[in-house]
Amino acid sequence: MDNQKIKLCIEGNRVAQKELYEAYKVNLYVLCQRYFSDLEDAKDALQEGFVKVFRDLHQYDEAKGHVSSWIKKVFVNTCLEKLRKKKIDFQKIEDFDHEVVYESGILSDLNLKDLTKMIQKLPTGYRTVFNLYVIEGYNHLEIAEKLNISESTSKTQLMKAKNMLRLKLEDVFK
Repeated sequence: MDNQKIKLCIEGNRVAQKELYEAYKVNLYVLCQRYFSDLEDAKDALQEGFVKVFRDLHQYDEAKGHVSSWIKKVFVNTCLEKLRKKKIDFQKIEDFDHEVVYESGILSDLNLKDLTKMIQKLPTGYRTVFNLYVIEGYNHLEIAEKLNISESTSKTQLMKAKNMLRLKLEDVFK
């Protein structure tokens, strides 16, 4: 999306806004699905995210990066806000009793839809940390700050998420 169309969106041009929506809706819906196991929650997050994008697009600074990166951050924050309202359940470290063995090569054999379905089945805390760390690229300190948890809780949640996904992948590839 070029800067002229962004300016038109900021001015409230419905055609430009529809173009922006059409250009990003599929990828952003997939992002929302990774955070919510309930598809209605994912659809709500998609709608809320676009409302925020169009409301706050004037804050986008092209010098700081591409508009798609800015939009993605808006959507990640929207998903996190919705999860905070639902009171994310981060399970205690004592609940963990399996050794994690993570083999990254197996993921290349899955398509995005299958992987998204597996991520959706993770408990909310695992899913949230997994998404922020693996998909969005945040480090544990940033995750801890965003979710108001300790850094060790973030690491534990990621470890548990990876273990659970590994078990699900083993079932698929048996």
